[in-house]
Amino acid sequence: MRLQLTLDVPNVEDCLDLVYATQDVVDVVEVGYPLLVEEGLSLVRHVKHAFPDKLVLADAKIFHSGGYVARTCFSYGADAVSVLGVASDEAFRAVRRVADACGGTVIADLAGADKVAARARELVALGINAFVVPSGLSRVADERSLVSDRGEGGEATPLKDLHDLRELLPQAEVGVVGNVNADTIDRVVAERPSVILVGRAIVSAKDPHEAALRLKRRMGA
Repeated sequence: MRLQLTLDVPNVEDCLDLVYATQDVVDVVEVGYPLLVEEGLSLVRHVKHAFPDKLVLADAKIFHSGGYVARTCFSYGADAVSVLGVASDEAFRAVRRVADACGGTVIADLAGADKVAARARELVALGINAFVVPSGLSRVADERSLVSDRGEGGEATPLKDLHDLRELLPQAEVGVVGNVNADTIDRVVAERPSVILVGRAIVSAKDPHEAALRLKRRMGA
């Protein structure tokens, strides 16, 4: 089980400081989509150059022009790129061809997919074996009050997508994102994700290293 740091601070220096502070704890560094829009892929290059041993994900959320976007991300040093689960099969094929040629990884972001399990099964048939799903956890401090951010009347259970994918595709890598913090981490870990994505709980902490370390210890690492 790996810990992924999601960078969302507004400048290069702060991003590098965060990675430096947590480098002995986090396993993957994600340059989030808003940062890619604001800073460009140069931030991916900065992070990879400064921390060559870290896996760096460019959260490009590719939808079309897949081959071109993926090739550009990998050329800037990304080890992995994200593709929206609602993108076409052809977009995934194009990204996968480039990833195979570059030695990179394709991660399907299944947020917004109508039928998460069904779409994941289709993507596995295309050779995609890494996914990320939203946790469905609301921003509450008391775990007993956890509710889903999707739907009404409680019909969608928090972490259900994660649970379903782990059952359906036990060999796949499945990550989870959304409101993972000290109050929710135990419940998330119980569902056995491959990767846990954390942003605010580390980035906004008074001591990012200590915050990351506490989460990592709760993950059993």
